[in-house]
Amino acid sequence: MEEERINHVAKRVGTGLRNVVQDRKKKGVTLGVKKRGSLKDETLKKLQNFYRKAITDNAPDVDKMKSSIFATLHHCMSTDKNPHHSKCPVGKNSWCFYQRALAKNQKPKSHSTMKTPLSNVVVEKIMPVYQRLASTEILNRCVSE
Repeated sequence: MEEERINHVAKRVGTGLRNVVQDRKKKGVTLGVKKRGSLKDETLKKLQNFYRKAITDNAPDVDKMKSSIFATLHHCMSTDKNPHHSKCPVGKNSWCFYQRALAKNQKPKSHSTMKTPLSNVVVEKIMPVYQRLASTEILNRCVSE
């Protein structure tokens, strides 16, 4: 696994997300405002890091890498009324607060405490970036020698 390649692709995630924000802004739709669920700079950086971690934690298994990448996105769009944690890793050591609580037979905390929330509108707009950069071809390049 080549760390340089992974970092390069993770940077492409950040660039792709910034481009979506800029393109939407030109069309009069603001995704990067400071309200909860928007695509702020801080959120962009976190998503980029989540993407990188999904690859490094699951390499060289491309299917697991892909599943983990989309798990982070679905996790961030979860709400109390509509939780999306089925793709998150299960168990007491999961990075997902929801799955961790379930494994400990506890009631999960409110989603309002999530540090990287994304609205459904934002997820809809950034999904093409994720689909492109979580393609089997690109992920294979990350792990090939």
